[in-house]
Amino acid sequence: MSMRRGSFVVALLVLSAALCGCAPSAGLSTGQRMMLQPARDAEARGDFEKAIREYERAARGGVPYAQYRLARLYEQGSGTAKNDEEAARWYRAAADGGYPAAQIAFAKMHEQGRGVPQDHAAALALYLEAAEYERSREYRLAPTSPVAVAHVRAGQILEQGRGTEADPVAAARLYEYAAEAGNPDAQFALAELYAKGNGVPADPGAAGRWYLAAAANYDGPAAGGDANAENRLGQMYLDGRGVAKDVRRGISLLERAAEHGHGSAQARLARLYEQGEAGVAADPARAAHYYEMAAGSGYTSAFYRLAGLYASGQGVPADGRRAAELYEQAADAGEKRAYGKLGELYAEGKAVPQDHAQALEWFAEGARRGDGRAAFKVAEAFERGLGITPAPTEALAWYKVAQELGEQRAADRVERLAGQLGQTETERAMAAAEAWQRDNAQP
Repeated sequence: MSMRRGSFVVALLVLSAALCGCAPSAGLSTGQRMMLQPARDAEARGDFEKAIREYERAARGGVPYAQYRLARLYEQGSGTAKNDEEAARWYRAAADGGYPAAQIAFAKMHEQGRGVPQDHAAALALYLEAAEYERSREYRLAPTSPVAVAHVRAGQILEQGRGTEADPVAAARLYEYAAEAGNPDAQFALAELYAKGNGVPADPGAAGRWYLAAAANYDGPAAGGDANAENRLGQMYLDGRGVAKDVRRGISLLERAAEHGHGSAQARLARLYEQGEAGVAADPARAAHYYEMAAGSGYTSAFYRLAGLYASGQGVPADGRRAAELYEQAADAGEKRAYGKLGELYAEGKAVPQDHAQALEWFAEGARRGDGRAAFKVAEAFERGLGITPAPTEALAWYKVAQELGEQRAADRVERLAGQLGQTETERAMAAAEAWQRDNAQP
């Protein structure tokens, strides 16, 4: 992505805010404050059922603030059953009415696929609308905390290319505005870009300055129990980024963040204790403990790692049923390796009853998801007759598929079987492999 396009994206954002004078307002008129006072009083004293009734009356009258507060109550399940669909409905109404906090909240729901289908492009558009307000005079006179969060979230989507072409140049411009405003997440993200030379020229000095600024701004919130700050600062001390490396302090901060429910901190601690990194002795039991926490927090990679511990009996009693459940959860969350692992469980029959036919089904699905190792296992099943009648031509086709999917062991098998089969059968196998790849190509 060129500097020119990235600059254009952000320049257009700035220009629209500067010229049209139409940045959305987060304020309430005097009449609206009076109308909403009963709802705000009820919410303050914990009478959420009354708050919902009062907010809904104003929300149906088209007051964006009331629509936003009503959406939050539905999202939190305060005074009513938790209902993401109803929350999304009212966030949408408030966002359409130009209410910046609702635009951010509705964007998060699009990112996470809660209450609405996951749609990163829609989230980006909403964050950019809210970012316009964050550049307004009204916002600068009375900024909320955390500062310029819409800039950061939009920058993350653009940097990672979620739902759009990756544009680190535009991401850097968004981070820069928020970093200058004092947002530590933006300062850290900008430091990372300067350290890697991604979207900006590589500049270790600039990276160091922004790391230091982020660490300083994380320190207070971390001391106050903010899980995000504890996690980020803990990672920085563990890795020595922007601060002197201090493994003990890093672990302490991550443990606090983990207890406060931060999935990333839980997963980092689990990996640390599983692998014994950073001078810390491996401790499979503690690794399993933190993977359990991370899985409970919805951290998808934890399902896969925890399943491996249950399958091998490391740190926890061997439990094939639990391992299979976790691998299935990992597969549902998009971890393509989990299909092959499920196949291995049933093929080996160590943790679950041996079932070659079921193993073959899992291997085939893993291959369809792009896992070359799983495709190799399908080929072995056809060659050796595991769960299926031996079929060397089909085996050759699957070895070729595995080779094309990057499985290094497959090349020798392709050569060996091709030498054993006649030309006609070899050509048929190669044509089958090509057809399979065409029909199962991943987007």
